[in-house]
Amino acid sequence: MTQTDSHDNFSFSNLDVVSVGKSARSLPDLVAEQLIKAIEQGSLPQGQRLKEERLAERFGVSRSTIREAIAVLERKGIVDRTPRQGAKVVTISANEIEEIFLLRAQLIGLAANLFALKASADQIQDFCKYTHKIQLLADNPKTSPIEYAGASIAAQSMLIDFAHQKRLRNIYEELGNAALWQSVIRRRAISFATQERRQESADDWKRVESAVVERSPTRAEDCAKTLLLNSYRAVRSSIHSEN
Repeated sequence: MTQTDSHDNFSFSNLDVVSVGKSARSLPDLVAEQLIKAIEQGSLPQGQRLKEERLAERFGVSRSTIREAIAVLERKGIVDRTPRQGAKVVTISANEIEEIFLLRAQLIGLAANLFALKASADQIQDFCKYTHKIQLLADNPKTSPIEYAGASIAAQSMLIDFAHQKRLRNIYEELGNAALWQSVIRRRAISFATQERRQESADDWKRVESAVVERSPTRAEDCAKTLLLNSYRAVRSSIHSEN
C-alpha cells in the first residue's frame, strides 16, 4: 500500500492565483512567481506537495508549464524533488534560520571592516545619511516594521556593495533572498515588530556608524555582527512565543 503524504490533504481551493493561461504572460516564470507569493502568504505551507495536474488546472496552463515553473523553484532552493514523491515546498527549521543569521552576520561584519578601512569621506557621509534615516524611522511610532526593515536592508546593501567582492555579495543576496526565509523573517519583519526593538536596532546602527567614522575596522566588524545577531535574538524570541 502506498503511504499517503500528510500534506496531500491540502486543498488548492484556498490558493489565491490568477489564471495565467488566459494571459499573454502565461510563462513558467510567472507561474513560479505566483507560487512564491503563495508560499510567502502561507497558502502553500512548508512541506506541501506540488501536484502538477492540480496546479495546471488551478493556473489554467499545461502540465509542462507547471513542470518548468517547479524547476525554477527548485533552482532557487524553494522546493525539493524526491523519487516517487515529486516536488514539495522545502521546510525551513529554526536551526536553518539561525544558520542564515550567523552566516549573514559574518559577511556583513567583513563588509563593515572593509568599509571602515577603505571608504572615502564622501562614501562615509552617504552611509551616515542611511543611519540618520534609520534613526528617524525608529523614533517615529508610526513607522511600520516593513518600512524600518527596508531602511536597514538598504544600509546593509551599501556596505556589501562597497566591498566589491562578487562572491561575498552573491552569497549575502542568496541568503537574503531565500523565499522561505523571507516569508518567515523579511516579509513579516518580525525582527522589528515593536518600536522598542526598532530603537535598539537604530542604536546598533549608530555604533556601526561611529566605528566607521573613527576608521576602526575591527570595531566596525564587531558592531555589524552584533547588529545581525541582535536581530536574530528578536526573531528567535518571536518564534518561540508563537509556538
